[in-house]
Amino acid sequence: MKSDLKIKDSYDVIVAGGGPAGLAAALSARENGAKDVLLLDRNLSLGGILNQCIHNGFGLHVFKEELSGPEYAERYIEQLKATDITALTGAMVLDVSKDRIVRFIHKGAGYVEVSGKAVILAMGCRERTRGAIGIPGTRPSGVFSAGAAQLYMNIEGRTVGKRIVILGSGDIGLIMARRLTLEGAKVLGVFEVLPYSSGLTRNIVQCLEDYDIPLHLSHTITEIRGDKRVEQVIINKVDENLKPVPGTEMTIDCDTVLLSVGLIPENELSRNAGIDMDPKTSGPVFFENMETSVPGIFACGNVAHVHDLVDFVSAEAMKAGKFAALYAVGAVKNPEPVNLRWGEGIGYVVPQKIRAENIEKTVEVFFRSTAIYKESKIDVLCGNEVLASFKREHLAPGEMEKIVLLKDVIEKAKGRDITVCVNSTTRQPGSSVTFKTKDEEGRIELVCIVCPKGCRLKVDPARDYAVTGHTCDRGENYGKMEIANPMRVITSTVCISGTELTRMPVKTDASISKEIIFDAMKLLDGLEIEGPVKNGEIIVKNICGSGANFVSTRSL
Repeated sequence: MKSDLKIKDSYDVIVAGGGPAGLAAALSARENGAKDVLLLDRNLSLGGILNQCIHNGFGLHVFKEELSGPEYAERYIEQLKATDITALTGAMVLDVSKDRIVRFIHKGAGYVEVSGKAVILAMGCRERTRGAIGIPGTRPSGVFSAGAAQLYMNIEGRTVGKRIVILGSGDIGLIMARRLTLEGAKVLGVFEVLPYSSGLTRNIVQCLEDYDIPLHLSHTITEIRGDKRVEQVIINKVDENLKPVPGTEMTIDCDTVLLSVGLIPENELSRNAGIDMDPKTSGPVFFENMETSVPGIFACGNVAHVHDLVDFVSAEAMKAGKFAALYAVGAVKNPEPVNLRWGEGIGYVVPQKIRAENIEKTVEVFFRSTAIYKESKIDVLCGNEVLASFKREHLAPGEMEKIVLLKDVIEKAKGRDITVCVNSTTRQPGSSVTFKTKDEEGRIELVCIVCPKGCRLKVDPARDYAVTGHTCDRGENYGKMEIANPMRVITSTVCISGTELTRMPVKTDASISKEIIFDAMKLLDGLEIEGPVKNGEIIVKNICGSGANFVSTRSL
């Protein structure tokens, strides 16, 4: 990785954004033949949002192991350092033109214009704010987006409040409910306006259920009260039209409100470049190879559509990098595409356009449902003809789904539109969320949390805790342990001196019993480490006699 200020006038591929998408795209572009690759990121360090995502759960697909956000980012950063890719931090992209002129300002070089044979947009996404959803009331301090609270706590080591109300059940809000609880705050509840959670089921289990934090579906904040600081919120139930129901008001005394009400792709650069946008995803319309409507400009990651898993971001970015490199050498064809549409039960579908001639054998299609469904089918239609069908045991809007279409399915359409829809008679309102319930045969039903798939398990205590419903050995082991002795990996931060940051992320290097979690957290109170520290270095040995250690998860 080169980071000097000898900036060329032109590059084969220019990548805007140095988070997980930008890192993977830049590496893929270089691996696929792009000789000169320029990576631009406005932050002073690479890694993007992953640096503040200290929780576990990343990397199961890409690296076949569970990593924290900083660990995941560091894997890619180390790969980048081994290449001749030019990476500039402190470089904010101002504009990308249709003819692929990229204008940016850099902390050392000032205002710069460079041209790219191909450009990859990987700017990520941003959070919806209070203004975007229009909560009435006064304007006191103590109202944060969940991501801002995560930054304050995990990077700057600042607490955001003591009595917390969370509006919205997005994954960041769920994760912050756990994080705040572990740091001694009281999370009074998570309130979701929809009749289902917008976060992953595994996060509801390990972030809310583990700590007895209530989730109230079909509820919203109708007023925030307070002078200098938040003092109260008014909560109402909502009807099927998401309108507050009169007479259902309840008042909660609190000092902080966290908003976890959705993410929006960061697409000012995309719009300024004249790229066609999809109002459903708020991202660019793109083809099977991640190319947008402007030839030579590609998009990937959360700038294209909001993902659940960073592993899927990386896979998508690798595709964008590959085809950007091929475009740079003139090896990309532009035949007529087939349009992919969303139908009954589907919120959006991507890619929106598929060119069969550019597909080797298969193409991955991602979508989200608009409701919770039990057993159902995903039908791929061309007119009234069913081209393909896929069974699903469970669908939820908070969980992105994937189907794989064969090339001949696209070719059968013969230029006509293809529609993806849900075929089901088991729409489930999702008015409540319950786990560890018993079925008629006495088996305990629970959701597996060892990977984002969230298998629905059944454990039979009468048959030596026999587990069914799992799709891997880890799931079977989890089912047995969850009933006998629930175990969790815990993440936090500690003070560090002598480095560029004042907080260092740590985690347990093995699962520990739920019973000792708060005792383990006390071991970190007042602890200060002298830097530098390597990723994986032991910070606290043999936590509460468990045999597990607290280890650093970032090199500082």
